[in-house]
This record gives sequence, structure tokens and C-alpha cells, in this order.
Amino acid sequence: MQRLPKKERLHGETIIHQLFDKSKRFTVYPLRIHYIPRPTQEKSRIVISIPKRFFKHAVDRNLLKRRIREAYRLNKPTLSVDMAIVYISSEIATFDTLQECIKRTVVQLNNRHKVEE
Repeated sequence: MQRLPKKERLHGETIIHQLFDKSKRFTVYPLRIHYIPRPTQEKSRIVISIPKRFFKHAVDRNLLKRRIREAYRLNKPTLSVDMAIVYISSEIATFDTLQECIKRTVVQLNNRHKVEE
């Protein structure tokens, strides 16, 4: 099993608070993406959030996190951003659905980044 390296995971309370407070966002259902472009050419970092109010059982939240993480790992963006992925549906999505959402997310991030430059 391949993993997402620690350098590509977003951690630290202050950074995550900044991400949710000052970020730009868009929705690719069933995901809401919060992102901040990074000035350096380092790898993108992500944090994944599955709200407990939608999925009471940790097993379901962990399943979705694993699926999103794997879909992200297979379709990483080329540009450097800090990103939070929030799952907003109350139903468990299939891996194929999540992979398609991540692909569309990467395309939107690339398009938005070109407009901002």
C-alpha cells in the first residue's frame, strides 16, 4: 500500500485555521475545496475533513478519508497549494466518483491559478 508522505500532509493548528479563514473555495460535489496558493515550488499539502454530523461511525469517516487520499495521490496537482478537502454529502461515495471529483478539482485549481498570475 502506498502512502501520502508527511511532507504532503497539512498539519499544525495555526496553518489549518488560516486555511479555513483566509482561503478561496469552490465546490465539486460532494467535495468542498478550500485552498491557498503557496509562493514556493514545494509540493502541495492537504488536509481531509469528514464531518461527524453526517457520519456518526468512525469506520465510515475513515473509509471516505482513505478513498479521498488515494484519489488525491493518483491525481496530484502540479502547482503548489495548501488545500483542505471537506466532504459535504451525507452518503458514502464510491472511489470512482471521488477520483472524478479530484480530477475536476485539479483542473479547476490549474485554471484558477492561471487567472491569478
